[in-house]
Amino acid sequence: MSELDTPATGPRVRAYALIGQNDRLLLIEYPDHDELPGGAVRAGEPVEQALRRSLFDQLGATIAELDFCTVVEHGTSKPGVPPTSEVTFLFDVTLTAPDLTAESSPQPHRWADEHELSPLRPHAVRDELIAGTLSAEHPWRAWTL
Repeated sequence: MSELDTPATGPRVRAYALIGQNDRLLLIEYPDHDELPGGAVRAGEPVEQALRRSLFDQLGATIAELDFCTVVEHGTSKPGVPPTSEVTFLFDVTLTAPDLTAESSPQPHRWADEHELSPLRPHAVRDELIAGTLSAEHPWRAWTL
């Protein structure tokens, strides 16, 4: 079967929260990178529900307010893995209890200012955050693979 005969799979869908405090963003820490709170949307799961589930799993937190911000379509690539496309939904989020502590959160996290975003993935979202171009006025951002 040639590459042209291989059925295409759709893009991966992810939902992330932009949670701010004193000009800093909340980031989830992983050993080799950081991510915004949130994650994968499961098949058949509404995007907002996936974000609520992810925030509860990662931070033990619930959402008080949720406002759509933007969507970033981008490619992902890892060594030895074929490139894929990803659609990332970003929401401005206010938590019901905004004072998170390490003891109350299942996942390690930190607050970062714009100069501390270099380990943030996906890179397309990081670049838009640093540039300050994410907004509901421009809801769709497309990056090439």
